[in-house]
Amino acid sequence: MVIELTPKIVQDLTFGYTLMVQERVDCGWEPTLLTFQFNHLNGSPATVDIEMRKTVEKVFSQILTRCFKKPKNVPIHKMPLWICTPDYPVFKYDKDNFRDIVNNDGRHIHVIAVMPPDTGITQTLDDHFTNEQQRYSGYAPRPLWCLDSQPITHDLSFVVDYGTKGIKTPRVGADAMFVLPRTHSEMEAHRADKAER
Repeated sequence: MVIELTPKIVQDLTFGYTLMVQERVDCGWEPTLLTFQFNHLNGSPATVDIEMRKTVEKVFSQILTRCFKKPKNVPIHKMPLWICTPDYPVFKYDKDNFRDIVNNDGRHIHVIAVMPPDTGITQTLDDHFTNEQQRYSGYAPRPLWCLDSQPITHDLSFVVDYGTKGIKTPRVGADAMFVLPRTHSEMEAHRADKAER
């Protein structure tokens, strides 16, 4: 059964995610807004969505291994929290915006990333992605074109609302949203599935 997302439900979802982020920030975690922009991906919209999600999950896994020597031994609540929402750009009469609109109809993914203190990453997440951009993105056949990162220094509720605004549009909806990390059992099943391929 499909549940219609009324404005009240969207408001409650946004408030809940903001609370999750704020509770961690109050404990010394660092919030960052990430935007994953992709090269052209072949396939149906569903196939493109899966490829984008896998790319975000891969980057998250890379960050986990930099944060912890043995991520599978770390409790879920001590891992970084990534709230991931696909979105489409607002049309602008701007030639610089052309690539963003043409590739995959402009579909990209916003991530509200909250990093715990005292991990193996000795710099902020935005500095890490700025310095290591070539490690994660580049020209095709790499799926990821660019990974933009901006520290969230104020207006947290506004930024979380912006980062999750895709759920307000029928073109995306709440079902396309995903949160990382998964449970340990889901991560193990995912690794096993990849090993069989």
